[in-house]
Amino acid sequence: MSMPQYIDIIFDPETGETEIKLEGFPDAVCEEVAKKVISQLGVSDAKVTKTASAEGGDGQKRTQSLG
Repeated sequence: MSMPQYIDIIFDPETGETEIKLEGFPDAVCEEVAKKVISQLGVSDAKVTKTASAEGGDGQKRTQSLG
């Protein structure tokens, strides 16, 4: 069974900060997906968090922040 893939984009109206959460993407493409989302949204200062990644084997590996 494959893990669902999705991207959450959270805007904090009080601070103006943007957080992007990536779920279920393979490590090999996760950083490229993050770069594309940041570019398309025009939010270069966004915090990006990878909440879980799809890997070989059982398909789950818990990790955190990309940068």
